[in-house]
Amino acid sequence: MAVHGDLDVMGAGEFRSCLCDVLRTYRPGQVDIDLSGVDFIDCSGCRTLLWADMRVRGRGGTMAVVRPSSLVLRLLRLLEFDRELSIRTSQDGDLTTLGLEVNPRPNRPRR
Repeated sequence: MAVHGDLDVMGAGEFRSCLCDVLRTYRPGQVDIDLSGVDFIDCSGCRTLLWADMRVRGRGGTMAVVRPSSLVLRLLRLLEFDRELSIRTSQDGDLTTLGLEVNPRPNRPRR
């Protein structure tokens, strides 16, 4: 799954809904959440990633956060979520991109 825009309190609900649809439709052994298109994430977005990991593990699969931007990775590390989540950067090797995309909210212009 590729997420674009802001993964914040407004976008977390749509992300959860999309993940639930994927898990209802498929029985994936591995779910990669591509965050390369996420410019902003807040604490609710980070908590949503933990929720997603628990949901996928509850279905017998594993989840990885892939290609987070440096700002997203920094927040995940500050919150110590990197201890709970599997995180792969683009430097970790070639990553396969799936066709499913989630766009919680379009990017807002920054002031």
